[in-house]
Amino acid sequence: MALSKGPLARAEKIQTPTPRLQESNCIAAIDFGTSSVSVAYTTPNDGQIRLVPLYNTSERVSNSILIVKDQENQQSKVIGIGHRAQSIYSDSAKKGAENFIYFERIKTLLEREKSVNRTTEVSSFTGGSYYLIEVIAFILTHLKEKLLTDHLKGNYKSTDFDWVITVPAIWKARARRMMREAAYMAGLTSDAPGITRFTPVGSPLPRPEEVNPEKLSLALEPEVAAIYAQHQSEVSGTPPQRYMVVDIGGGTVDITVHDKSNGKVSVVLPPMGNTWGGTTVNEELSMLLEEIVDDKDFKSFMKPNPISAKATLNKFFYEEFEERKKRFGDIIEGINEVTVTLPRTFIMHYGNNVLNEVKKLNMHYDPGEGSLSIEYYLLEEKVFKFTIDMIIKCVRAAFDELKPDGIDTVYLVGGFGGCRFVRQKIEEAIAQHRGMFYDNIVCPVQPDLAVVTGAVMWRKDPNIIQSRVADATYGTAVNAPFNPSIHDIYYWFVDEDRQQRCKDVFVVFVLKGEKIKDEVYKETGLPISQSTEKQCISIFCTTDDGVQYTRDKKGKRTVRKIGELILDVPNPDNVPRKKRVFNVFMDFSGTEIQARAQYRITGEEVKTVCDFLSNQD
Repeated sequence: MALSKGPLARAEKIQTPTPRLQESNCIAAIDFGTSSVSVAYTTPNDGQIRLVPLYNTSERVSNSILIVKDQENQQSKVIGIGHRAQSIYSDSAKKGAENFIYFERIKTLLEREKSVNRTTEVSSFTGGSYYLIEVIAFILTHLKEKLLTDHLKGNYKSTDFDWVITVPAIWKARARRMMREAAYMAGLTSDAPGITRFTPVGSPLPRPEEVNPEKLSLALEPEVAAIYAQHQSEVSGTPPQRYMVVDIGGGTVDITVHDKSNGKVSVVLPPMGNTWGGTTVNEELSMLLEEIVDDKDFKSFMKPNPISAKATLNKFFYEEFEERKKRFGDIIEGINEVTVTLPRTFIMHYGNNVLNEVKKLNMHYDPGEGSLSIEYYLLEEKVFKFTIDMIIKCVRAAFDELKPDGIDTVYLVGGFGGCRFVRQKIEEAIAQHRGMFYDNIVCPVQPDLAVVTGAVMWRKDPNIIQSRVADATYGTAVNAPFNPSIHDIYYWFVDEDRQQRCKDVFVVFVLKGEKIKDEVYKETGLPISQSTEKQCISIFCTTDDGVQYTRDKKGKRTVRKIGELILDVPNPDNVPRKKRVFNVFMDFSGTEIQARAQYRITGEEVKTVCDFLSNQD
């Protein structure tokens, strides 16, 4: 066995004082949330950050999209987003929706990190399956048009802007890459019109061309929300030096801890969080209503006309209940219940006799008003509790990681983070966990717009984040010269050049928990054989400590493959393999893993593609 419990090999660390991103003053940011979306921008005219009205005067709308198909030329076009999409879909569902494609909350699919790839499919509410990446591209194309055409009246083109798309910090490389490639399809970084047709599922879906990749950045949602919250604190007084941001949106809770004692931001902990948010509260209400009518998944209600029934239920759970959910906990004297109006078709289907049975669950149904009243204590226990408990579990874990160091302030942001009830429960949980009252919990103005506004602020000064912490150990596999003092004899072999080698050695670029600053990691390699002209280098990650080989002695992977680098290594002059050395440089300091490679013998950079969306482990 190897004598050391640490890495057998580490890539060389090279300092890079040059900033990755240059400051910009023409920026467009898209907050692509689970339950809602928003767009903000700034131009050199006055430097002000403005929000784009996406529906009437609404700056943030639900993540719902309606697409119409042109059967003749097979092209598709977005005709509505948010409430407009929901309304048209709801009306059209009653008449038949043959030419419509409707989606809601598709971002939840990206949370299934291990299963997402370029050909991941999503089913529309109107029937049929589509490639998820293309659906995202249609949404981004529409948001681009809302900014450039509807709002700015064609005075700017897409390439005038540096674009920012926000992503949860807990997302890994694959989900982040999905958003980048969808942005290329949408023409954000070019002046192309963007996607206009769907690729039939089952047909090949090539990787989109990378046009002006430097014009697109991915921003981590809790990081940019923190920048917004800090700005609000500066306006109102003295901002804290060490603070936690709890970003609770529709589908994720995302936690980060920052230290700003030297004027720049250092990220203290790796991103923490889970996939619980405001949407899971809506889902709990759905399950409660299923219990009331004794109809699992509302199967009997859905059966006669699934499209119309789904539209009815969505409107109830994600519109009727949504605002009441966000206001839950606002104390109004004499009111201790929440009343919602049930859909008329729902009442007609189940009948008053069935709905009157709610009294067994200590609720009240009013047949005259068609309303259902639920007392606060019951709503808390049956609808809010599970989601709140999962959020609190995450917050406690973050406090545990911080011991013995404390923090000055907790910022609560995000659409669900602005709910008074959520704030109250988190405050109580922190006080209980710390054994003392904790009242430094701040919810900034417009918490649901903190991410998109903060994203523009971040892109104005992208180097405000001076260091981050690795969320996992990343590396690659090499066949190293065999060293009996550190290598296990099991992995010994002799290569084609009759050199003794150790296979499957895990060369570590960066260790979990390691601070990443202004540096890249360099590893040297050779083409796999003399005839190789395209070299694929696998990138692995693990959250386990002490991993030394990428496979165990049974041949099973000990690490997870998250992607690969594809290098063009042509050899027209038939140079011997051992002279065809290339250097690979990996950069983990930004919000995306980046790589470049060069031939050592010529010093020329070779084409390098980071592919995180092909089928991996």
